[in-house]
Amino acid sequence: MEKEFYQRNINNIITKCPIETGVEILVYRMLDECIDDTELSLVAIDSLKNDRDERLETEKGPPDIAVLSNDFVYKDTRGKCYGFIEVKSTSESIRETEQFFAESKAIKHFIYTNGLVWKYYQDGELKKEYNLIKGKKIPYSIIPVEIDENVFEALKAFMLTIKWDD
Repeated sequence: MEKEFYQRNINNIITKCPIETGVEILVYRMLDECIDDTELSLVAIDSLKNDRDERLETEKGPPDIAVLSNDFVYKDTRGKCYGFIEVKSTSESIRETEQFFAESKAIKHFIYTNGLVWKYYQDGELKKEYNLIKGKKIPYSIIPVEIDENVFEALKAFMLTIKWDD
């Protein structure tokens, strides 16, 4: 994904419809380019309701996106869940809540983002953080932003290094 595409789309979300779902779609597209689909599957799970698969659960419910082994079968013993991604609206700061603690500690790999700030946790510990906003470093936005190309490229490069199935 190119920085210009990401910036145009995040600003469309901010100015036209600043809701979590818009950010989730953009985050999903970004991650989809960084995950080897011959080994792993990226799946939106935020709409799971009753009678769910416990592998996709935390004590505060399911996160937004999961990284699964390709042999994963819902409500079966086959396959593994390797990571969760929790997405917030660009108008929300990335803060530690009960939901955050439940999700980040439930799995080895956890990404927490509002599309502007990306935080990567491994085994519940913050390992990397990227603030994509150039210049004014605020954790959330309700006005259009300029994406820092260097930070954006560093985020993409880092995403490619995550060993989800470790």
